[in-house]
Amino acid sequence: MRLLRIRLRDFRGVHDREVRLAESGVTVLEGENEVGKTSTVAALDLLVDFRDDSKAAPVRAAAPAGRDAGPEVEAEFVTGPYHLVYRKRWLRRRLTELTVHTPVPEQLAGREAHDRLLAILDETMDRSLWLALRVEQHTPLGQADLGGHDALSRALDLAAAGAGGEGAGPAADAAAEGLVERALAEVRRYHGGHGRPVGPLREAADRLTAARAEVDRATAAVTEVERDVERRAELDREATGLAEERRAQADRVRELEDRWSGLQARQQEVATSGERAGAARERAARATERQDARAALVATAASTQDAAARAEHDLAALESRDGARRDDLAGHRAAADAARAASDAATTAARAAAGALTLARDRAELAALRGRLRRAETAEEARREAARAAGGPCADAAAVERLEQLDRDVVRADAELAAGAATVEIIGLDAGATVTVDGAERRVAADETATLPVAGPVSVGVPGAVRVVVQPGLDAVAARRRVADARSARDALCTTLGVADVAAARAGLRAAGEAAARVRELAAVVDRELDGRTLDDARAAIAALVERLPAEPAPGPDPDAARTGRRRARRPAPDEPGLFEEAGLLDDAAADPEPEDLEPLRLEAVRTLDAADAAHRAAREAEEAWRRTDEAVSAAGTEVAAARTALAVARSEADRRAAELADARAEQPDDALAAAATEALARARRHEADHEQRAAALDADDPTTVEALYTTAKRAVESLQARTADVDRQRAEVTGRLQVAGGEGRHDRLAAARSELAAAERTHAAVTRRAAAAVRLHETLARRRDEVRRAYVAPFRREVERLARIVFGPSLTLEVDPSLRIVTRTLNGVTVPFDALSTGAKEQLGLCARLAVAALVDAEDGVPVLIDDALGHSDPARLERLAAVFGAAAAGSSHQVVVLTCTPARYRGIGAASTVTLDPSYPPPEAVPAPPPEPAVDGNEDGDEAPARWSEVG
Repeated sequence: MRLLRIRLRDFRGVHDREVRLAESGVTVLEGENEVGKTSTVAALDLLVDFRDDSKAAPVRAAAPAGRDAGPEVEAEFVTGPYHLVYRKRWLRRRLTELTVHTPVPEQLAGREAHDRLLAILDETMDRSLWLALRVEQHTPLGQADLGGHDALSRALDLAAAGAGGEGAGPAADAAAEGLVERALAEVRRYHGGHGRPVGPLREAADRLTAARAEVDRATAAVTEVERDVERRAELDREATGLAEERRAQADRVRELEDRWSGLQARQQEVATSGERAGAARERAARATERQDARAALVATAASTQDAAARAEHDLAALESRDGARRDDLAGHRAAADAARAASDAATTAARAAAGALTLARDRAELAALRGRLRRAETAEEARREAARAAGGPCADAAAVERLEQLDRDVVRADAELAAGAATVEIIGLDAGATVTVDGAERRVAADETATLPVAGPVSVGVPGAVRVVVQPGLDAVAARRRVADARSARDALCTTLGVADVAAARAGLRAAGEAAARVRELAAVVDRELDGRTLDDARAAIAALVERLPAEPAPGPDPDAARTGRRRARRPAPDEPGLFEEAGLLDDAAADPEPEDLEPLRLEAVRTLDAADAAHRAAREAEEAWRRTDEAVSAAGTEVAAARTALAVARSEADRRAAELADARAEQPDDALAAAATEALARARRHEADHEQRAAALDADDPTTVEALYTTAKRAVESLQARTADVDRQRAEVTGRLQVAGGEGRHDRLAAARSELAAAERTHAAVTRRAAAAVRLHETLARRRDEVRRAYVAPFRREVERLARIVFGPSLTLEVDPSLRIVTRTLNGVTVPFDALSTGAKEQLGLCARLAVAALVDAEDGVPVLIDDALGHSDPARLERLAAVFGAAAAGSSHQVVVLTCTPARYRGIGAASTVTLDPSYPPPEAVPAPPPEPAVDGNEDGDEAPARWSEVG
């Protein structure tokens, strides 16, 4: 099949566009996103899969957004001997038109045209191969499912036979392939997916299972009757035994009931005596409690009197200590006032000394700032001059690196040209000879071999005898072109940078670096002198110091200077090696004023500050002593007040307890309370002795055991009565089941079920033997077919390796399984499974496999290879080699490859490709009234008819 032309009208975002494809070779459809590239592939699917009356979701999705128009697709293609044009429109003004130009002209419309196209495709096209060779946008470019395609199998059969095979493969022999299929069909009569039985085998198995179940049910029914007969005899025996047990147990209950009645009367007497003893114990306890309460009241009255005496003694001691503390408070207050006055005087002296020191430091800082400002201004001027010297034209590091890379590319291209070019060897014979090489004579001695690379046309001749001209191949021409391109790029960049060669560029870069280093050194000098400030900041700081300092009298003669005759010159800091000398920044160092000696002022300030600190500490200690004494006086006053309150409370509590004791004794003396308690205790002991005697006599007769025996005997009678009723019920149920089973003929049903089971077993055995024979026949034929198929894996592997070595290099080898899937890749002696390869390597091998299939399949059987925006994981070097793969696959072949991409740079290297640029296709701005919708016709009104002709597999 070959696609010649595709036209879309009102299809998704495409208003009207026609795309023409090269009948053979590579066609690249390039365009921006949403320009309608993928819609072209979707339109081909809709054109074949859906009738014009379909309203399926893919058809509705193809309608243009915002316009009432029906999507329309027209395609012109060649398949087998047929050259035809097929056109279809959906949803609005539906139509289907088929025009066949060759071999016999035909014009069809409607459903007849749709059916005729499907018949032509079934006759001429391997649609499963078309699906396998497509790479859609939303799927990764991995391995294709290439096994079982008729067209590929025929091509591989021919390739295997041409390579020296003993015979054609199974796909070439249609009769043999049909035999395997018929054997498989026979197996599928008996076995479905996963070996499940179907058809006659399943029917025989179901019949056998049903017969066995019926035999089991009939056997169970007969066994149930036999069990019921045995159960009835058991229940009769059990009923007789239960009647005898009930009579014996009733006599035992009457005997125990009489004994238990007498013991219950005695238990009531024991309970009454226990109640009398308890009441006596309670009266004795209350009398004892009253006696104890009187004793506690006497003890409490005595303790409250003692507590009042102790509180009075504590109050006298606290009042004595409080007087002594108040006498000490006045002395501590006078000492604190004297210490505070001394502290204030010392603080005043310390502030005066600190002010003198601050004034001297400000003057020294002003002198230092003025010197640093002068040096910074001088260094800044020198830095500007150095920057102007370094600002001339020169190449930067990136440009020089790019120039060096281009120079390396020239060297690499020369090496590749020399390594990849063909060679001519001139071998001298015994006497030697003189030959001409490109017009120049050259002497070849005996047994000498002269090797000449063929990078361009080489002329070799023997004077007066023969001249041989050797032309380079296409690869050498391309290598020379790469050498020329590399040199041209290098020379162009040298011209742009204004340098003669790479060495000049490096020298310019070095000079610019040295000037920049000088600028950085001077900038470091400025930064160090200014200490992070700007020149304006330094000037502002000098002005602020001048304004803050008081006016000074005119300077008089310096006695030290008069003695020495000169001032000390400023020395650079140890971290300034040579910078000031180089920049000439020490010329005015002698003009810096000599800093004032601040040490005496600092010592005086420290001394006065220490004296002030000592006076402050003495004042704080005196105040702390006065404060502690004052707090102690306050705390003592609080303790005295609390002691007075405690004394009043203790006296009040002692008086209250004494009054309470006097009232209680007046009501009942202590002796009367003791006598009443003794009498109540004796009475309680008499009643307890009587109760214990009665309880001991009752326990000797063991009433608990008698009660348990009586209760157990009554429950045994009740249990026997319930069991008798249950046995009577079971006897009635069993009798009823036996009466019903007597009229069902269960033995006759069991005999019939056993006969049906024997027949079902015979039928199942026969069907099982036929199914096993079919499986064995298919396995034998399939094994022989697979053995022959392995012979045509080799041609496919050779073609894939031929293309893949362009990408990966000559050391590549592949392992391919019988289903034509790549198992492993071996590169430079390292074998890696296909699934473990990177995504880029997988998509590169997948593309090589598809192009290999297209190159192997005959033009009459082939289908286009369609790749929608793939190779996104391939690096630039691999993309360049993949372009060569496209060219190598297309060379000498008539297959068709269509590439859709929004990144044209990926496929620029395909030299022989036809490029079609797709531009947006928008409807005209004026609104056109849409025709009224046509009435629905009989057929698939719900849009669920989608035969998926393009998507069928097999």
